Amino acid sequence: MNKKRKFISIALAGALFLGIASPTFVACKDYDDDINNLQRQIDEINVTIKELQELIDAGYFIKSITNTDNGISILMSNGKTYTLTNGQDGKSVVWTIGQDGYWYQDGVKTQYKAIGVDGKNGKDGQNGKDGEDGKDGEDGKDGQDGQNGKDGKYYVPNQETGCFDIYQDGKLVSSTDIKWRGTEDEGKAGITAVLNGNTLTLSGVKGEADTVIIYIGKQLGSVAFVPEVMSSVVSYPTTTDEFYHLATYLDENKYNAATKVFAPQSNWKKSNIVNMLYRLNPEDAYVDSLTIATFLNRSVSTRAAANDKFNLLSVENNKFENGIASINATVDPSALSTDSKNDIVALQVWVGQNAVTSDYVHITSSPIDVILVDSINTIVGSNVKEFYSRTKSIKGTPENDAFIKQYVSLDAEANFAFKYDESIDLKEKVGLYSNIKENYLAKLGFVGMSYEFSLPKEYNATDEQKTNQQWFVEMTDGVVKANAKNLVNGLTPAIGRTPVVRVDAYLTANGGANKYLVASSYIKLSIERTTPQPGVDKPDYNVNMSSAKEYEYHTLSGSGTLVVEMPWTDINNKLYGLTGLNAKNFWDYYGGSSDTYAVQISTIDKTNREISLLYQQIQADQNWVTNNNGIPGVIFGIMLNKGEQTTSNINLGINNLIKTENTYKDVDGKGAKYVVEIVIPSDNKKVYGDFRLVQEFYVREDCKNFTYNPLYYYDNFAGASNCIVVKGQLNTSWEMSSVVSEHFEKINGKSVFQYYNTVNNVKSLEFQWKSGVTGVTPGADQVQKADFTVALRQAMTKGTEVKNMTYKTVLVNGEECNFNYNIVFVNPFKAGTGKTISVYGNGIGENIGETMPQVLVMDNDNDIVYSYDVNAGSLALSDKATDDYKVAVPTVTYAFDDTEADYKELVNNMSQGSILEVDASSGVFTWKNEGARLKRDYNLTVIAKVTFANLSEVQCRIPVVLTATK
Repeated sequence: MNKKRKFISIALAGALFLGIASPTFVACKDYDDDINNLQRQIDEINVTIKELQELIDAGYFIKSITNTDNGISILMSNGKTYTLTNGQDGKSVVWTIGQDGYWYQDGVKTQYKAIGVDGKNGKDGQNGKDGEDGKDGEDGKDGQDGQNGKDGKYYVPNQETGCFDIYQDGKLVSSTDIKWRGTEDEGKAGITAVLNGNTLTLSGVKGEADTVIIYIGKQLGSVAFVPEVMSSVVSYPTTTDEFYHLATYLDENKYNAATKVFAPQSNWKKSNIVNMLYRLNPEDAYVDSLTIATFLNRSVSTRAAANDKFNLLSVENNKFENGIASINATVDPSALSTDSKNDIVALQVWVGQNAVTSDYVHITSSPIDVILVDSINTIVGSNVKEFYSRTKSIKGTPENDAFIKQYVSLDAEANFAFKYDESIDLKEKVGLYSNIKENYLAKLGFVGMSYEFSLPKEYNATDEQKTNQQWFVEMTDGVVKANAKNLVNGLTPAIGRTPVVRVDAYLTANGGANKYLVASSYIKLSIERTTPQPGVDKPDYNVNMSSAKEYEYHTLSGSGTLVVEMPWTDINNKLYGLTGLNAKNFWDYYGGSSDTYAVQISTIDKTNREISLLYQQIQADQNWVTNNNGIPGVIFGIMLNKGEQTTSNINLGINNLIKTENTYKDVDGKGAKYVVEIVIPSDNKKVYGDFRLVQEFYVREDCKNFTYNPLYYYDNFAGASNCIVVKGQLNTSWEMSSVVSEHFEKINGKSVFQYYNTVNNVKSLEFQWKSGVTGVTPGADQVQKADFTVALRQAMTKGTEVKNMTYKTVLVNGEECNFNYNIVFVNPFKAGTGKTISVYGNGIGENIGETMPQVLVMDNDNDIVYSYDVNAGSLALSDKATDDYKVAVPTVTYAFDDTEADYKELVNNMSQGSILEVDASSGVFTWKNEGARLKRDYNLTVIAKVTFANLSEVQCRIPVVLTATK
């Protein structure tokens, strides 16, 4: 069935076809006049195709299309509704593409996929109900995936047949008899409207004999990511904000049977939402509320990759405005590559059935932790106020008094206080926080938080009556107040009580499906006689013992180097002077009931993680000393007195056992950073802040490779890098050997071995062939700590041989600086070019030729070393060979190159009695042809292998031609 089609907005259609923008310019006044005329007619007559096109050209766009009894109704962006009338009686049909990617007929979803990506997944199933104590409840089954197009297939209206065709990856797969255009046989001879992205196809319109195609906007041509940050791993941009995810959640029914500790569950998908911006081209391309955005992803090790997937990023919501696509995305951490590959994604935008794919973006996601914190008093990044975290399931063990006191002892500090005749709303005081990222999860882009509060049944005092603190309060929706039902004679008995509330924090999975327990804590309350003043904790006293110090490792001694010393005068000024206290009353406000303080020494490891090397609780008046105990290389003594007549003192030193940036992170090029902290906790932070005495110092060891001898060193040689090139040396005779100390520059007239014997804190300098190196002396299993000679064990058969040498300095602190370089041995001799020998191949009897006179061995200066002496009638060494190289007469053997095609053809096909041979010692070759007549020349090669014992093997290739003609 052939249908004529009429295209409207020809200029725009042509521009789309050519991939360029071609706007039509019309005066604003002309538009105003036309629009006013149309508006005057709208209540009087139905709109025509031409009038509809004029509205679209004027900048209005179609918001929706519905069918009516006598045509279709079109709602435009000006708020007006226009009607196109059926060409003949019958029911109209409207086809649109829904946000789920399916075709909709008259607003009802069909089974036909409209775009070639999978449908959205169904929601996860609900968790199973809680089992009895000690037994696991079963998980609910996962929800079924949403229906998708089989194998990525989708349905495209065929304008000629009026039926749908099936496409896959933009190519026609097959035709169908599924009709999209109404027919008289079906009683649907009215208007058929198909809204497909920026194209509206109309047939059966009154006054229009042909099918009409209206372009209602410019077609989207391309989508480009708007980069602000480049990946440091691969050559792609990456997101401005990072992706983070929670790897696990908690389940009351999943715990260790012995300890009752939660068993973290990982079968979920939860990440933050990250905004990604893309530029649309053209910027005024037609996009509407039905535009579908999705992500495809690849796992790559190079820029080449395959196997597109759609499982890494999900679009939570999107916004297309002013030429920019703003996409809010979440990541599925289980889809991240777990090998050495990297993940890249591209945005795919479907405007109707027109799919446009962006450039690729590198995606990573880091797991983070989650804790429940006091959102009122927590200071982001510096002062985190955590509640009393619960780590065990209340299904594994009843939530009784003993269970709660595992986490909240009776003398534990209260988190909040409230007046006995008032209430406290805990919903306003809790938040989810990440210690790793030092911020609230909400600030990191996580959504779907919720909190549930419960009042445990018992939390008992230690008096004889075991007074239950919970009896004194009641709670509704997280709001706690004194329990008037129990306190019938007034609320004052609640004063001084310290009940606890359990708060469970939940997060929904990506997409808002279900909610999962991610943290649980106890909040301790204190009921006061008066309204507690909110107060603010006093700031901590952070005092540097002295300025940061920097040390070069090789300057340190074994006996120790002083870093800082604080005598009693400095302590009086910095410790007591700042607080306004004295040695006697200072400990009335600090150190708790036992007057203790903490000493901590920390550094940063190679993964940029702060690690504690020492943590020690010390009592005032105790003289505490550590000398290489726990931390090799640190000498630390401290005594903080409690009385005015005793002496306080702090003394910190280091020695040559301390580790450097070879073990820990190199901070700002200064070496390993050490932070020594003396923390004296305040008894009441509302009165005095904690007191911190801090000393920073750095230790650096300049671990650099030695400077190579410029007479030997090449950046690249014979395909190897970082090379010492050895041409051999004269001993009794020339040999392929070299003295290792000659590979390096002398330092102040000393060889590398002599120099490092004098460097402080270097225990030894050690050389050794790389494991697996063979054919050398000394053997690869031998470690050399003094100067030595390296050599090849056998004659060289190639132009060069590369052997890898490793070396290291071993420091007194046990660290090592490891290096390696390549030693390239260069064969001193090479084959010269001999003349071709020709022998008549069809001669009668034996035909003989001599190859010895063509043997020629030269050195790398192209001087003759070994050649044929005509007078002597034999091979002889040159004067340079005997005087300079002092080599002995080599051995020579001759043989045909039996790999050549001509040789194989002769020996495999020659007549019985024929001879083709070369004498191994004299090089004389013989060809005896017993019957065959050669039709062409045969090109052969005799190889003369010249071997200089333990030095060099050279193969001279001598061409031999058996000619077919004389």
